[in-house]
Amino acid sequence: MSRIGRVGYPLYKLVWGCVDLLYPPRCCGCGTPNVRLCDDCKVSISLIEPPICERCGKMIPRRGQCLRCRTNPPQFIAHRSWCMYEGAIRKAIHRLKYYGDIALGDLLTRPLITLLSEMNWEIDSIVAVPVTKSRAKERGYNQAALLAYPLSLSAEVVFQPESLIKTRQVPSQVGLTLEQRIKNVAGVFEAIPVLVRGKQLLIIDDVITSGATMNACATALLDAGARSVYGLTLARAGFKS
Repeated sequence: MSRIGRVGYPLYKLVWGCVDLLYPPRCCGCGTPNVRLCDDCKVSISLIEPPICERCGKMIPRRGQCLRCRTNPPQFIAHRSWCMYEGAIRKAIHRLKYYGDIALGDLLTRPLITLLSEMNWEIDSIVAVPVTKSRAKERGYNQAALLAYPLSLSAEVVFQPESLIKTRQVPSQVGLTLEQRIKNVAGVFEAIPVLVRGKQLLIIDDVITSGATMNACATALLDAGARSVYGLTLARAGFKS
């Protein structure tokens, strides 16, 4: 086991444990004091459970692949999510993404660590779905990177946020059809060939909806010479194409 694996992730958890002692948290779902996620909110989380599409990971009636993946396979080998984007998890992601509650990155990474350990994926490095430089400056961080970094420490896999960049800001995907979403993010991402060539990569994001953004990232990485791409997100939002 590498030094990062033995020391990095335990130290990371220790730091946030100390933060909680100094600044007692409240449940991200209901506001219960002294806990980031209370037991009642935990049991209310809707987990992604089989049968699921073997490719995109969404729940389907029977084993195999969903119709969209059979007729128009995505660029990534496989994608998985932990739960549905609703309730306490939706509130937690909003707090992380829009309200600067970066301590939630620690909490929300933990199920991803378990999920990744269950997958038989050989990964060379981890990347996060990027935001533009202007958005990163405005927000002060990339919420996907706050999930990807501790995951990389736990999995003993290199985190390379510089491997993938977002070249321009685009309108929100909310309310768009699948075709509009695909067009909206087409050509938005660019990968650095020297960093990704020949590698098997894992893309991390907070939420997947239609999969258009994840697929656009995978396309950019493969175009730059990546060997293969997998995807992992905390939550999946319902979407009808």
